[in-house]
Amino acid sequence: MKSISIVTAAFNECPGIIQLANEWLAFFDQHPDISEGEVIICDDHSDLHQYESLRDAFIGNQRVTILRNEQNEGPGFSFQKAIARAKFDWTLITDSDGQFPIENVNQMLLALANQEADIVFTHRNRKYDNEFNRFGQKVSNQLCNSIFNSQLQDFSCAFKLVKTPLLQSLKLDARYMNYSLDHTGKLLNSSAQWIETQVTCRVAEARKRNISSEIKRAKNRFLYIAYLFFTQYLRKNRVIF
Repeated sequence: MKSISIVTAAFNECPGIIQLANEWLAFFDQHPDISEGEVIICDDHSDLHQYESLRDAFIGNQRVTILRNEQNEGPGFSFQKAIARAKFDWTLITDSDGQFPIENVNQMLLALANQEADIVFTHRNRKYDNEFNRFGQKVSNQLCNSIFNSQLQDFSCAFKLVKTPLLQSLKLDARYMNYSLDHTGKLLNSSAQWIETQVTCRVAEARKRNISSEIKRAKNRFLYIAYLFFTQYLRKNRVIF
């Protein structure tokens, strides 16, 4: 039997995040191999009416914790804040846009039944995004695997199941985007036993952003990968811990 804390970061996503949280709770209630479950949502300073709708939807529900940042801090910061509040044995990291159906946990638990591990990484059956971002993800996946000497099929997939004490021991540092790369890299550096399994994603329209936004995202992604490279290099050469 597993006890699981689900953590996520949300920004102006009502009523969708309310529906998702209720789906997650219902999944816990019906699952024969999950003894306890909770949902922790960190609201990244959404519009006040959005936050109040989220807060009010779960007033009195002891299994849902709603946190709120005093200003917009970014998803990486919000995930770290939510992770710190997890109280059950395992923590499931997931995005708040609903791209990962909660039923994917069945595959993760099956993988754990077949092989003991502290981390379940996942790879998506398909990334629903525009061509530019899919190409960027493919390149960053290859670069990050090279940096960490790993063979993950989807280094940037945010959906992960991790033993809570391990996850809470990590010093995370990606504030805005790149939080999924940050989580993966820090977990690999922990030397904990890991496995990887495939998960399915809900069909979604490719995201549309203007060219300047896409260039900025790509620049930030590869700056962060350069940071990962140099920190790994310094660590291997005993310059830093």
